[in-house]
Amino acid sequence: MTADALPTVDGRRARRDQNRERVVDALLDLYRDGDLEPSVNAVAERSGVSHRSVFRYFDDLDELYRVAVERQYQTLREHLLISEIGQGALPERIDRIVANRLDLYEVAAPVARVGHMKAPLEPILLDHLRDNAQESIIQVRRHFADELAAMSGNESVVAAEAIALALSMESMETMRFIRGLSRGQAAACMQMTLTGILGAAHG
Repeated sequence: MTADALPTVDGRRARRDQNRERVVDALLDLYRDGDLEPSVNAVAERSGVSHRSVFRYFDDLDELYRVAVERQYQTLREHLLISEIGQGALPERIDRIVANRLDLYEVAAPVARVGHMKAPLEPILLDHLRDNAQESIIQVRRHFADELAAMSGNESVVAAEAIALALSMESMETMRFIRGLSRGQAAACMQMTLTGILGAAHG
C-alpha cells in the first residue's frame, strides 16, 4: 500500500465508524420512543443507511442490540454519580439521592427495559447490570456512612441493600411505569422508605 492510499483507507474506516455509530444511535432512539424490538427497516430508516448496510456493520441483530445496550450502560454510569456525596443533613442527602435516581430512571428507562430483557442471554449485559448494582451499593454506603456506621455490622449490610433496592431501576419501573405514580409520588415513597431505614440511626 502506498502512502497516497492511506488517506483513502482512513477515510473509508472513518465513514464506516460514523455509520456504525449512526445505526447504534438510531436503535437507541427507537428504544426511547417505546419500540423495544424495532425491525431492521426501522433502524435503517432512522439511521439513514441502507437495510443491507446495517449487516455490513453488525453480524446480526443480536450483536447490534448488545452493542447499543452495552454502550448505554457505560454512559449511564456517569448519571449514577451523586453531587456532594455524603455531605449535608440526612434529609438533604435523602432528597439528593432520590432526585438523582429519578433523573437516572427518566434517562434510562426504555433502554434499561431492553437490557433487563436481554441480560439472561448476553453475559456482558448481565455483567453491566451487576457492576451498576455494585456501584449503587458503594454510593449508598458513602452517602449514608454516618448512619450505617451507627448500626451493627449485619444491620448495616442489610440497610445498605434495602436502600439500594428502594432506589433501583426495578423499583422505579414498578412505581412510575406499572403503578403509574407521578415523579412526586415516587419521590415521596422513596423518601419515606429511606427515612424509615436510616431515621433511627440518625436519631
